[in-house]
Amino acid sequence: MDFEGIEDQDGVRCSWNVLPNTRIEATRSVVPVSALYTPLKERPEFPPVMYEPVMCKAPCRAVLNPYCQIDVRGKLWICPFCLQRNQFPPHYKDISAHNLPPELLPRFTTIEYGLSRQSPVAPVFMFVVDICLESDELKALKDSLILALSLLPPNALVGLITFGTMVQLHELGYQDCPKSYVFRGAKDYNAKQVQEMLGIGSGIRNQPGAPHQQNLPQQTFGADRFVQAVEQCEFTLTSILEQLQRDPWPVANDKRPLRSTGAAMSVAVGMMESAFPNAGGRIMLFCGGPATQGPGMVVGPELKEPIRSHHDIEKETDRYYRKAVKFYEGLAKRSAASGHAIDIFSGCLDQVGLAEMKYLVNWTGGSMVLTDSFVTAIFKQSFQRVFEKEEKDEKEEPGHLLMGFNATLEVQTTKELKVCGLIGPGISANKKTAIV
Repeated sequence: MDFEGIEDQDGVRCSWNVLPNTRIEATRSVVPVSALYTPLKERPEFPPVMYEPVMCKAPCRAVLNPYCQIDVRGKLWICPFCLQRNQFPPHYKDISAHNLPPELLPRFTTIEYGLSRQSPVAPVFMFVVDICLESDELKALKDSLILALSLLPPNALVGLITFGTMVQLHELGYQDCPKSYVFRGAKDYNAKQVQEMLGIGSGIRNQPGAPHQQNLPQQTFGADRFVQAVEQCEFTLTSILEQLQRDPWPVANDKRPLRSTGAAMSVAVGMMESAFPNAGGRIMLFCGGPATQGPGMVVGPELKEPIRSHHDIEKETDRYYRKAVKFYEGLAKRSAASGHAIDIFSGCLDQVGLAEMKYLVNWTGGSMVLTDSFVTAIFKQSFQRVFEKEEKDEKEEPGHLLMGFNATLEVQTTKELKVCGLIGPGISANKKTAIV
């Protein structure tokens, strides 16, 4: 058997190509039975099939596959996981031993379905920008953000939060003059407070079974003031970015700038989960130094106070580390539960607190880019790479962004195997079943 060919075809590599037959053999295995899976793998020779998958009865919900036993006369198939008999749907009436759908062919052990139902909301991109930067750093970052607007699809929704001593959420829907909502940088804001202060959020957006979701006007949720389609707000947002200045709060020579990274992320996560729950979105944080005030701070504002070292973290002698980790863990869980990814782009020679913030990226499937400066080519190229698109199709229409949104991974096994966990960017769906 050509294992390398199968791995290349399916995008799946197993730690063992032969499973243990007994419990004793299983306990003696030093490396556990596991699989490395590649989502969104490019497979030009196996294009997506454009219809709904045929699924087993609840609670199994396994998908029809080449390992199922089929009865072409009785138009039945037997699920290999739960052994239930299932009827083929009416449009499979012409099925025969010589006329099988793709999902029953031996080479389609991995298959991709293109579903006809559209997402009710376009992808959302929330930029969270640090303005406690030197003027050349801030200019380079602004130029990269303006360029990013041209790389986004026209219907993509964008929003902007800037932070220094205070946190500002910019209102893009007000075009007469720049207008923003200001939050105290030293305070932690929960989702309910953000909803009440901004007048946004509704429990019915994107919830399954909501009546006529696509016909609901977006004003109902109040989010259109702060988050708008690129084609509508590109001029306004470009003007705001061009006019961005350094944080006006004075900084003494013996102190660090007051940087409210935690409060800004708290406002961003609270707004996204209130206005766009279970919708695809990314929160993109651009920070140029460590958080020095408010929730999630990693060092005090006094320069004479050094930032924590590896020894401080190991010996648990740093007074900020545990609190900051707990705070960012909470934000990561909330963001992952709403289906939003968090990216961190750091442009600083010193530490910025990525050890505390790593859960924001690890649990949501985001990207982490650590560079010396926002002026460097490494940052600019890495940032543009995030917005890469598929090649143009036959109609010469631009392709979709090469990224996925709000994905869930469900694993189904036979009763002899149990799912022990996941290593990678994700969190548990907290589903209790016999195989977990």
